[in-house]
Amino acid sequence: MNELEKYIDQVFSFEKNQDPTGYIDRVGPPEELPAVIGRISMNFQSLEDELKKRIIQMTGLEQEIGEVITAELSFRNKVNLFASLYYKLKDNYSFNSLPGFEDGYFKELLKALTRCEELRNQILHSEIILNWKTSQIVRKKTTAKAKKGLTKTNQEVNIPYLFNISDYIISMMMEVEEFFIDFKIKTLPNSKS
Repeated sequence: MNELEKYIDQVFSFEKNQDPTGYIDRVGPPEELPAVIGRISMNFQSLEDELKKRIIQMTGLEQEIGEVITAELSFRNKVNLFASLYYKLKDNYSFNSLPGFEDGYFKELLKALTRCEELRNQILHSEIILNWKTSQIVRKKTTAKAKKGLTKTNQEVNIPYLFNISDYIISMMMEVEEFFIDFKIKTLPNSKS
């Protein structure tokens, strides 16, 4: 192995550059800002996984077949599939919501799921800057879209706001989960019990 190959192997090989030490040994105790952003990311993954589970449950497909169908879907496409299945099955299956208000509840749930994605994207697709002297946290985002042209966003945020996003996402995951507590086929008219 020549010097360049050794250098490349030493610097660029992820597999050969593993460190077994844990987080605290490497950088010290976790800091609030990266920790709460990590919570937003992980809670969103939990929400997306819950949607996948419920799509598979509604279709009645074998687990692996359901995973094949949902694996490459974006979050938005999972929400669309989830909604389409609900509207197709709602007359034959029971869901856990206030009787007579199922559709209204479901529409609000869909809006909330969309809001979860918007909030998550605002944080994870922005530059988050912490001013160490003032402890001010700013979310910066620059976009250039055909409809609006160049847009720059500078939004001051704080740890409680970021925690609220994290908590909102996980609470919507629990709403989806609770919506399926009583998921079962309804007794059809003229059927014998």
